[in-house]
Amino acid sequence: MPIRAASRRLASGKRVKPARGKKCRGRSQPRPKSCLRRALPVPSAQAAAWRTAGNRPVLLPLPSGSNRRNSEAAPPGQWRDGAEFDRAPSDRTPEAQELKRKRAQLAVLESELARQERLLSRLRAELAPFEARYFRQVGVRCAKLDEIEARIAEAYASIYPDDMVAQDAACQARKRASRSRSEILRRRPARNFDPPPALKRLYRAVARRVHPDLGGTPADRSVRERLMAHATKAYQSGDERRLRAIVSEYEFCPETVMGEGTPIELVRVIRRIAQARVRCEEIQEEMDRVRSSELFRFMGLVESQTRRGRDLFADAVAAVKARIAAARLKLAHLEAASAGR
Repeated sequence: MPIRAASRRLASGKRVKPARGKKCRGRSQPRPKSCLRRALPVPSAQAAAWRTAGNRPVLLPLPSGSNRRNSEAAPPGQWRDGAEFDRAPSDRTPEAQELKRKRAQLAVLESELARQERLLSRLRAELAPFEARYFRQVGVRCAKLDEIEARIAEAYASIYPDDMVAQDAACQARKRASRSRSEILRRRPARNFDPPPALKRLYRAVARRVHPDLGGTPADRSVRERLMAHATKAYQSGDERRLRAIVSEYEFCPETVMGEGTPIELVRVIRRIAQARVRCEEIQEEMDRVRSSELFRFMGLVESQTRRGRDLFADAVAAVKARIAAARLKLAHLEAASAGR
């Protein structure tokens, strides 16, 4: 286009379209879009598209899948001409900051959990030998005494069938004897394990959910192996409540969260915090239950009397033996009286 014609079109406010393939060297003519693209920097973090609003260029982000030729050659954090631009660090995002706080909270909880685990282990180690000794020397004799007293109460109820107090006493004595016998059988190793059908169905359902062969990743298989061992132990002890809790524990396990990145790691840390809190509560409840039991209080009494030179354990065994002898004599008299009527 001749220069005079271009000048007249500029004066009229119309845009000048230079010939294709020619460079725009005249200062009176506006620079085309191609020149603007080459002159202005384009960020490499996002592809950009150019538009013109009047005579002012505007930088807009391209949608996904658009042409990115203007930003492909630029390294991350730089413009096309090599100049660096400010970009927010990945550790200053809200997710990263929250993850940092949650990790600090998890560290405190894990430290407290380890302390409570040590206390519970020490408590169990102190109580286990005393419990075995008590069961072997006193517990078995107490179960025998409960059985004899139940038979005495039943003999009274048979002699006086119209006495409701005697009938109720016989019922309560039989329940107490049944509990003592169940406790003896529970502590003894079972030779023929025969669980009820409901427990078998529950164990199969848990095995189908947490079996290690179904694990997709090494971490998932490791979690499944641990939970499967706990399920087998609960099944052998007949603990239905523990079997149901194992399925819920796997559903909310941190290792079941798949993926990478800060948001995924934040979810894992939150689940670990929840698990640590639940475990701390369980340990505290178990320690309170152990410390409030009669056996633990009796152990403390025996230790205090032993320091004073008295064997309270031997006294307890002798007292139970004397009560058994007296109960047998009373039962013999009642059976003789019942037979003479």
